[in-house]
Amino acid sequence: MNTAGKAAVTAGVVAAYAVVRRRRAAAVQPSDRWPVVTVSRAPEEVRASLPEDLAHLHGQVEFQVRPATGDKGTELVAKASGDVPRHELRLAPRRMKAVLEAGEVVRPDVAPTHPGPMGKALQLVTSRAGGGGRL
Repeated sequence: MNTAGKAAVTAGVVAAYAVVRRRRAAAVQPSDRWPVVTVSRAPEEVRASLPEDLAHLHGQVEFQVRPATGDKGTELVAKASGDVPRHELRLAPRRMKAVLEAGEVVRPDVAPTHPGPMGKALQLVTSRAGGGGRL
């Protein structure tokens, strides 16, 4: 391999290391951003019918209900008040929106899987996205 090839490989390795390091640091540090979803219902209706589906997060996640701009429904803001994994904090308002708008959390069909490594990767991605994939 010539010198230019070695330099390109070295630059790629350094860039990959920086990306991995940045992602790990972001995963450890708590995010100061709160997940927000917009529900197409009036704020009074949302306050009156907060779903019991998220009872396992009671006391750990606080929900704020406020009118969305331009009379476009209601904004639900999730704030962690206890020790909640970021993944759960991110999924909580989505689940709440689904229950308020559709009456249930709609789960996708389990994707057909292949027994090989690509099938395992697909299952991992869908389970992390809250799609109910299994490993």
